[in-house]
Amino acid sequence: MINLNTIPWLLRIEAWLLVSVLFVLMLMFIWIGSMTGQRRRKERPDYHDNPSNNTIYGSVFGLLAFLLAFTFSMSGNRFDARRLASIKESNDISTAILRADLYPDSDRVVLRNYFKLYLQARIDFLTAGTDLKKVVEAWNRAKLQSDHLWKHVSDFYRRNNTTVITGQMVPALNNMFDSANSNKYSELMHVPASIVSMLFILTLVASFYAGYVSVGKGRFDWFIAVGFCLLISVVIYITLDLDRPRRGLIQMDTSHEAIIEIMQQFEKNP
Repeated sequence: MINLNTIPWLLRIEAWLLVSVLFVLMLMFIWIGSMTGQRRRKERPDYHDNPSNNTIYGSVFGLLAFLLAFTFSMSGNRFDARRLASIKESNDISTAILRADLYPDSDRVVLRNYFKLYLQARIDFLTAGTDLKKVVEAWNRAKLQSDHLWKHVSDFYRRNNTTVITGQMVPALNNMFDSANSNKYSELMHVPASIVSMLFILTLVASFYAGYVSVGKGRFDWFIAVGFCLLISVVIYITLDLDRPRRGLIQMDTSHEAIIEIMQQFEKNP
């Protein structure tokens, strides 16, 4: 059973909204850093010229670059894992459906009907988007049909004691059920909220230092500052979007096509 309460609070907020707020805060922190630097320079004119400060500034920006790359890598790896899990599930479903042809016609018709209902439930689960009620409802329908499939295969074995056919179908069903679970839990694997929060905090700290360091180095160019904030915001948005398979610009539509094609072939050859 899917527990909707396990979704982290960061995932409940749209990525574009988070990044928009971050973009505004970055500009604000740059301005605050600039004001703080000007006041500090009045108090200690030689403070900004201290070469040792550059080491600290460089370390902060280096740490931001490292955390951005680390978070992006985590999101990308999870996206690839979801894509591979979806493709594997489609292959396992296709294999199990083909092995239903090993059964006598009367049992084959029943099994293929269960498979069709199961397949439709899995498609509804994968294409439900952000409607969590539809996600749960589709998962429960798939679970019901999987129980029917397993019961029918078990009853057939008890009636006929045929190990050849059952020995082919049982592993295929196990793989199909396991793939569905893997697909579900791969969606629940996200970049930890603590790492994303740390990325936001470090971004704001770097913005503050960017404004602070600019004091005494000529007139501050807000055009460059806006470009810096926009670039960082876009990278963070892509990072968050990769980690949200059911919303945003980057979707799993191509991977889901594999399962949808099985249904199309299923309908052509009932």
